[in-house]
Amino acid sequence: MSYLELGAIGELIAALATVITLIYLSKQIHTNNKLAISNLENKLNSRVYDRRFTVARDKEFAKFLAKDWGSEELTKAEKTQITQYVTMLIIDAREVFLQDKLGFVSDGLLKARINVLKMGIMTNPTAKSVWATYKRLVEPEFANYFESQIYPDGIEDDAIKVNPLYKSKDNDN
Repeated sequence: MSYLELGAIGELIAALATVITLIYLSKQIHTNNKLAISNLENKLNSRVYDRRFTVARDKEFAKFLAKDWGSEELTKAEKTQITQYVTMLIIDAREVFLQDKLGFVSDGLLKARINVLKMGIMTNPTAKSVWATYKRLVEPEFANYFESQIYPDGIEDDAIKVNPLYKSKDNDN
């Protein structure tokens, strides 16, 4: 065998090794992407489990969640608690929306978050006031999606005035 033939065999072996290496790296990248998605979903779901565990072990918090959030008898402090809780849920839905848009979460994760909010938590005036405030702070794409899912008929512009933290220019409560 001549040096030329040995060189050709060497080049063939190198080309095959390169192809095998690229296939291996491609599979590793695919596996790493799956692991990253799994890790992200685990973190997102852990937040939900933590909230549920808090409700399960904290009787006072469970009583608060069980109240009629549309009641006229709620105190300003209770309405403020509602605003903070609802804001947290909206922020969570927004984060899942953004991850879903990037393809980093499974298909049903966003739908599950929205379905929980559709169960009635967003129908009371305080929750509507939170959305009326928060929708001005988020990306228009998320605002449009969220509102189409939760408030398909829209909400009134003055819904923000019900927010217990709202301060009008005329009246500094």
